[in-house]
This record gives sequence, structure tokens and C-alpha cells, in this order.
Amino acid sequence: MNQSKRLAGKIAIIVGAGQEPGETVGNGRAVAQRFAQEGATLLLVDINPDHAAATMAAIAPYETTASVLVADITNESDCKKIASTCMDRYGRIDILHNNVGRSEGDRKTVDLDVSAWDAAHAAVFLAADESRYIT
Repeated sequence: MNQSKRLAGKIAIIVGAGQEPGETVGNGRAVAQRFAQEGATLLLVDINPDHAAATMAAIAPYETTASVLVADITNESDCKKIASTCMDRYGRIDILHNNVGRSEGDRKTVDLDVSAWDAAHAAVFLAADESRYIT
């Protein structure tokens, strides 16, 4: 397969890069794999270090620059840490992919209860505000 490397030279933060074990590929891991195929440098952010490390291993065949950061995006100081870590490691942020929710196992979206939806939406709003910390 001929990859176009459309993201070569771009720095991407993927929040929610890990995934719960299950039969399907989670959105965070799928995005990490696609961005890696396209040549992006990645900061893989997840609350679970083992899940983030598994995504890091999954993108290894694409030979892209990447690193892991453990952070909880429901914590405002961790959101600041995400942006500052990317700036420290890679010098800028070109892409911010907020793929975060509250994984509760490998199940269909329609099977999530209202409290899971509320928590996921609160986290997305906090993560989207990360850019205010870039100086």
C-alpha cells in the first residue's frame, strides 16, 4: 500500500490513545495508527499507561517518532501538562485529536448509560481548552 505521508512534519496529540481490551480497535488506537502511517510525530495521551504503551507498540511498524504521556483530562492541571509536554518534546502542536471518553469495556455506544455520556462530554470540553496553555 502506497502511503502518501500527508502528515509528515506534523506534530499530533492524540488524547485517549489507549484502548480497553476487546475484539475491536478503539478510535484512539485507530487514529494513532493512521496518523503514524501518514508520517505524523505523535504524543499518545491516556490515563492508563498500559493501554498507551500497547498503542505505542501497535504503531511501531510505521517507524514514526512517538512518545507516551499519562494524563487524566478530567484534571485541569493534567490538561496543561499535555500541551506543555508536547511543546517541550516537539516544539509545537499542529493537530489536537480529542478522542476521549470513559471506556467501560468493549461495548456498543448505544449501551452506555447517561452518566457515561455526561462524563465523556465534560472531559472533551476540558481537553479542548488545552490550547490556551500554549505560549
